[in-house]
Amino acid sequence: MKKGRGISLLSSAVGLLLAAGVMTLFSACGPKADGTLMNCHNAQIGAALCGICLAVLFAIAAFAKNKAVVLVCDAAALALSVVTFMIPGVLVHICLLSNMHCQVRLKPFTRGSAILIAVFALADILRIIKEKRESRS
Repeated sequence: MKKGRGISLLSSAVGLLLAAGVMTLFSACGPKADGTLMNCHNAQIGAALCGICLAVLFAIAAFAKNKAVVLVCDAAALALSVVTFMIPGVLVHICLLSNMHCQVRLKPFTRGSAILIAVFALADILRIIKEKRESRS
């Protein structure tokens, strides 16, 4: 279970980096001239919340003793990473101009992080299935 714990802890850290990154270095566009926020700010908040939820799911998986709980957490994280991937541009409309912060920073960082998290979750799911098959033999 130590290998799985390492994958889960690394994935949890990536989720926290996603949340922190979209709120700081890879944030959405700033406020408009009148002080109101653009719609892409909602994508930023959504991605941050997904990053926190992913970090919690993987933290639970890292310290769970039951493989079924780990498998459920990994499957939920895999589904949430797909949702996270779709937030900027699909679920939440962002700016159309290709030079805006949300297009240049937020969208690529969010999607790259979501893909990395999905790969980690899938790797852990496959590891658990493989261990289950080997224990039956």
